[in-house]
Amino acid sequence: MKQARKKKRSAPITLVVLVVLLAVVAVQLIRVYGQLGEAKAQRETVSQQLQEQKKENSDLESDLSKADDKEFIKGLAKDQLGLAEDGERIFYDVNH
Repeated sequence: MKQARKKKRSAPITLVVLVVLLAVVAVQLIRVYGQLGEAKAQRETVSQQLQEQKKENSDLESDLSKADDKEFIKGLAKDQLGLAEDGERIFYDVNH
């Protein structure tokens, strides 16, 4: 008779423990699923940044290959630094 009572008492306790364990596992799965979504979004952002950096590197390598081209250097001086050669005038568009 004592064994039958112990089995009856341990059955609800076992059920409660199983339910709690299932709840903990479910919460952890939901948390991991959320982290997975964040990681995918972060991967997309980093991938886009990588593509932009590769393009910038390619542009810079192209510019480096023209380092001995005097016309290219003059163009950079005019466009980026606003410099002019002797006798040239620079006009600024104040409407834009």
